[in-house]
Amino acid sequence: MADERCLHELLPDQCGLCKPVPSGLAARVVITAGGSVFHRDTSCEALVEGRNKAFRLGLELHDPVTVPIDRIVHDRPPCIHCFPDYAPPGTRLCWVMDDGTWNRGLLKRWTVRGADGLWRAEVDYVVDRVPREAVLDQRRLRPREPGEQRPRPTVGTR
Repeated sequence: MADERCLHELLPDQCGLCKPVPSGLAARVVITAGGSVFHRDTSCEALVEGRNKAFRLGLELHDPVTVPIDRIVHDRPPCIHCFPDYAPPGTRLCWVMDDGTWNRGLLKRWTVRGADGLWRAEVDYVVDRVPREAVLDQRRLRPREPGEQRPRPTVGTR
């Protein structure tokens, strides 16, 4: 039996135009030429704040453009503010402790143990609508489930 092909003569999961949108994302998203993530729409507070910051720093402002998700999904990550419950393959949702507050984050990868014996991880997270990237130790990270509004309490160990 022959494989079913899409109208572009590719297997449906191989065609960027015909394959389904990854769960938790939108079919069309917003980007700017100077940005590093994609957004749900132009009203995203993080997008607006990023443009305001660029303006204050005297950087060139790029107009937001709506594009199909398949055009950029492999080139840049989603805005955590717009898509808080989406974790691209190979990443995990997490909570990140920053200045005494837990923030939604995305654990990209574990790196190495430090001299203190603690694991380190590369994470992306948002604080007050400002995206951040950091390498943090395991004490500042907690697992996060989709839809979770605050970190679960941890059970102390002896």
